[in-house]
Amino acid sequence: MANKQHLNLLMQGVDTWNQWRKNNPEIIPDLRKANLSQLNLRGANLDYADLKQSKL
Repeated sequence: MANKQHLNLLMQGVDTWNQWRKNNPEIIPDLRKANLSQLNLRGANLDYADLKQSKL
């Protein structure tokens, strides 16, 4: 199950998400099983994020 904090950050938008990623490079985002199909993820830094069973 996705980490609620990580999911909430992503839902705030790409700029917020990317700034958080820049400030927290040691954290591996947990977005497992998240429904991301309605989000515009263009430009989002999803490097190394755990997206197992996520709906994109």
